Amino acid sequence: MKRERLPKGSREVIQLLEKEGALTQKAIIDKLKDMKPRSVRYTVRQLIDRSILSEIANFSDMRSSLIGLNKQNEEIIKQLSKVSITT
Repeated sequence: MKRERLPKGSREVIQLLEKEGALTQKAIIDKLKDMKPRSVRYTVRQLIDRSILSEIANFSDMRSSLIGLNKQNEEIIKQLSKVSITT
């Protein structure tokens, strides 16, 4: 079985959402200035596809969604945020 890797910015996105709570994709991009917007969008999409993050309706602006941590995978998220990057 092939081991899947998460995108490089995964840890930063997860730590931001742990600290700030659910944010729009634009807010995540604005707060992670050291990452390119395209990289943030890719990372967020990959984490949503793997059920680490979840999308919920943004009732204050229905054109966007709020992205937050998936509470069902809380233990996995804690482990991911502690992992050190070795590259």
